Amino acid sequence: MIKPLLEDFYTETTSTDLSTENTFTATVELNPLHKIYKGHFPEIPVAPGVSLIQLIQEVLAKKINQQLTLKEGSNIKFLAMINPLKENRVTVSYTILTKDKEVDVTANISGKEVIYVKFKGKFNIK
Repeated sequence: MIKPLLEDFYTETTSTDLSTENTFTATVELNPLHKIYKGHFPEIPVAPGVSLIQLIQEVLAKKINQQLTLKEGSNIKFLAMINPLKENRVTVSYTILTKDKEVDVTANISGKEVIYVKFKGKFNIK
């Protein structure tokens, strides 16, 4: 069972099947009342970048039913801030390639009209 590192930070609401092109999407709802926003930041909450990378990892781990650890983030771009009070539903889009005990991942976190995060990296399968 894949246990989230940050309890109640997000809830996965929908997910597509892993396609023959090794792609899938998941819709998640961020919890704007999560304690992480009390420190980041109380007046205008912003989803921390490290938590968004963790979200990418956890949704993928659940999809492939494998424990994962981040090996390399070769290209990570935070393009816009996510304020969960304004937009708490985001889509995570994945393209993956699994080889041996490693998963190459390209992922984007996006909202209605904006891409928040672009991620390219590798995860080790435990």
